[in-house]
Amino acid sequence: MADYLALAAFVVIINVIPAFMPPTWTILALAKINDPAFDPILLTFIGATSSTAGRAILSAYSGFFRRFFSKELMEHAKDIQQFFAKKDRELFFGTFIYSLSPFPSNLIFIANGLTKVNSTPIFGGFFIGRIVSYFTLIVISQSAVTSLGDITQNEQMIRIAFDVIGILAAFSVVLVDWKKIMQKLKK
Repeated sequence: MADYLALAAFVVIINVIPAFMPPTWTILALAKINDPAFDPILLTFIGATSSTAGRAILSAYSGFFRRFFSKELMEHAKDIQQFFAKKDRELFFGTFIYSLSPFPSNLIFIANGLTKVNSTPIFGGFFIGRIVSYFTLIVISQSAVTSLGDITQNEQMIRIAFDVIGILAAFSVVLVDWKKIMQKLKK
């Protein structure tokens, strides 16, 4: 049980850090590959719970940067918040679908912290999506690791590129004049 608790703590920590951390699914898959005694279902729930907790912390401290926003950026953030008001279903399903992928989720939670959009549907969609994706990726990882061999050697550079793109995308959310875009969409 101590192994599961240590793994949970590690997963929380890597999900609090906004970039350059290994994807949670790889940590869970490697834990299973290195120790077949780990139960994939328990690993899945520990991973989903711990990553959601870590992303909640990331979202909370991303909100700290709002104090450095200009008046114009604060207006952009408010426009986004108003656009997503009462769109909990869309937020839930959008986050759920994105969370089915192995792509980094940091941008979602940084943007959530910066815009202060209702986080309940975001965390719900993330948690359920990660349960599905983590279980799938843990189960198929053993055969994937052996069959991909040389392709996975450049994983570090690919992960860094995705993290940088994700952070830029998260901050670009408040740099765009969403009010104008949303007005054009309503026409």
